[in-house]
Amino acid sequence: MKGFIFTNFIDFVEKSFGLEMVDKMIYNSDLKSKGVYSAFNSYDFSELQSMLTYVCSKSGMESKIALEEFGKFVFPYLIGKHSYIIERYKDPLELIAGIESHIHMEVKKLYEDAELPTFSVVEKTKNQLGIIYQSKRGLTYFAIGLMKATLSHFNVKGNVSVDESFGGQENNAIKFTLTV
Repeated sequence: MKGFIFTNFIDFVEKSFGLEMVDKMIYNSDLKSKGVYSAFNSYDFSELQSMLTYVCSKSGMESKIALEEFGKFVFPYLIGKHSYIIERYKDPLELIAGIESHIHMEVKKLYEDAELPTFSVVEKTKNQLGIIYQSKRGLTYFAIGLMKATLSHFNVKGNVSVDESFGGQENNAIKFTLTV
């Protein structure tokens, strides 16, 4: 997993819970990297899992909520660094529908070794978008946070619903339906 996720997670924890929580999280999470990350390098996903588990156990926050909030937190970083991609879109559903065919292609140009989830559009109308999300990492709620932040970015009220039973455990597929 790319280091910018780790650096942003540490920033998220600091802004949400304070620097003391960051220090304790890094010290108690048994991280191979020792909590030192570079945005462009890759790190083992298990380190993010360890830090998330620690923060949730100490804060009492459910991991789903923490991941969703983290997704919302990361969105401004992504659009700040890659505004040339976002500027192409005038509508949140169009942007989200373009994740696989446009955004992930741009990400691969920058980070050849990035291991990205897949987003397949299965239905699209003016006010609704159905997407199948597949990821071996199970960051469903991080993706939800990014989608909700996308709606907010475009000043659009909407809803993201999740059908976790859609694809079953064997293919790690989730169906999102966004309604605006």
